[in-house]
Amino acid sequence: MLPILTSDLYRYLALAVMLLAILFGYRKGRDVVSASRQSLAWTQVPLIAFAIASIGPSALAIIIYLGYRFGLIQPPPSGYGFSIFIRDLPFDFAVLNWGFVALYLTCRLWPNFGSARSAMWLSVVAMSLPNVLLFRLAWEMVSNVFDVGQGIGVIEAMLSMPITTTIWPGRHPAILDAGFGIGFVISALTAPIPLFGLIGWLAGQAIGWTASNFRRRTSVRS
Repeated sequence: MLPILTSDLYRYLALAVMLLAILFGYRKGRDVVSASRQSLAWTQVPLIAFAIASIGPSALAIIIYLGYRFGLIQPPPSGYGFSIFIRDLPFDFAVLNWGFVALYLTCRLWPNFGSARSAMWLSVVAMSLPNVLLFRLAWEMVSNVFDVGQGIGVIEAMLSMPITTTIWPGRHPAILDAGFGIGFVISALTAPIPLFGLIGWLAGQAIGWTASNFRRRTSVRS
């Protein structure tokens, strides 16, 4: 698991950096709108997805808890409770989903770069897929099972584990150690969620470039 998820200080610093990035992107996007008079409403989609991925599992856990409380859902034999995970995990999930903030910032700063809009959609979909695992944790957040935290920790570790650990399952180059140097940067960039987002972005750009070339060739022939 990335050290940033095990340290409250670094986790809050990461959240502060993401908040500053969002504010910076919002301000720059307003300048683009003022200069070109084009709508950038579509660039808000990554932020909406980011909020859903970060807060959604805890919101679902609260709904499940209320369902247990009012008899709308049959509680498990082990019982249920309003655990601390409901309050704390949104911060972890926000850090895991930093790729949405990077995508928002990219779209706000360079809205006309290639096929930015289609690339954004593919990137959002790609990053949303792993988050299905986080929503499945909602049931564990209200569980009274003694070792429920272990299951949550496994999922967090899996979604923060860089692909470098798969390429080098045993010993790997020291530069790839996920400390707070270059190894941390590499690990953060190659974690599943941002990596899926990058692949989706590149695929969207490639599809847009191919479609643009096809239309250009068709118009020239006609």
